[in-house]
Amino acid sequence: MEKRIDLQTLIGTEIRSRTNADIIRAEINGCKDSCILDFKGVTFVSRSFADELCSIMDENRNVKLSNETTFVKKMIDTVLTGRKRVRQRNDHSDIVSFSNIDDLCDFMRTTL
Repeated sequence: MEKRIDLQTLIGTEIRSRTNADIIRAEINGCKDSCILDFKGVTFVSRSFADELCSIMDENRNVKLSNETTFVKKMIDTVLTGRKRVRQRNDHSDIVSFSNIDDLCDFMRTTL
């Protein structure tokens, strides 16, 4: 049997933090059937929440989304696209030491 979770009722219309993903994890914990996360009425999700949501979906292949607004869908797609890219790290930064705050301020003025 399908389990439908109304996110507007459970969390609210604006979902802004990774900790809200824990609320969803608790709701779907142990659910073997299909779980539908219903975004009806949800107008905003933060990037951090979308990232955690993607992790939840990776961990639980039975979780599906429905009724996402264009904005919510775009944020989730942006996170999914970012997760597919290989991260490039730049470890070639120079470390500069300063003996006082005035030297630091001078340095900051010259690098802008």
